[in-house]
Amino acid sequence: MSNYKLVLEYDGTDYNGFQKQPGLPTVQGVLEEALAKVGKVESPLYAAGRTDAGVHARGQVVNFIGTLSTPLQRLPQVLNSFLPPDVVVKSADDVEEDFNARRSAVGREYVYYIHRGGSPPALFRRYVYHYRGSLDIDAMGRTLESIIGSRDFASFCRMEEGRSTQREIYEAELLFWGDILAVRVRANAFVWMMMRMLVGSLLEVGRGKWTPEYFDEVLEKADNSLSGPALPPRGLVLERVYY
Repeated sequence: MSNYKLVLEYDGTDYNGFQKQPGLPTVQGVLEEALAKVGKVESPLYAAGRTDAGVHARGQVVNFIGTLSTPLQRLPQVLNSFLPPDVVVKSADDVEEDFNARRSAVGREYVYYIHRGGSPPALFRRYVYHYRGSLDIDAMGRTLESIIGSRDFASFCRMEEGRSTQREIYEAELLFWGDILAVRVRANAFVWMMMRMLVGSLLEVGRGKWTPEYFDEVLEKADNSLSGPALPPRGLVLERVYY
């Protein structure tokens, strides 16, 4: 048996998240069905991020211990022939025995995509949040810079009992492509709903409802009842996992 690492891309629109749930379509569920046709999985399927329902990924990483009936170099091609078109295996590798997609990760990068304009997009509506009004980009940029470092994100997440909400933010920036505004954050890890609530609060700054100083006050109070609205999952993408 070997330890195998897969890098996945998927459109999360039609899935109830990555993690397997009885009776519900999940990315893990369709991946395990495909893996059963090319070998035997002898361990749980470990994922770097348990993306929520409707959230997408361009660089999700999973690993499992097992045996293959297909040569490793052909594994992505063969798995993709069994997977639905909205889930794709980009690469497959034989990794060290102690590698774990979740525990071995030292960083994760998420991007939230916002479309700005009078009319919502038709062709890529599944991958962006449409915002019609004007935004104070300078204020949003200053606010985003303030989260870099070790901060408690209890104000911008859904609480999970027994889990710390302290996270280390390595990079946070705004990116632009035409009508698309992207909020990119690289951190050691993310708390449940953190990006969607963080960007929802950042939009409150852009709209002029919050000042950057008030955003920081909310962050410091560690009270998620003060957060701006959580944005829809469709604009969020797990872009990359770092090891």
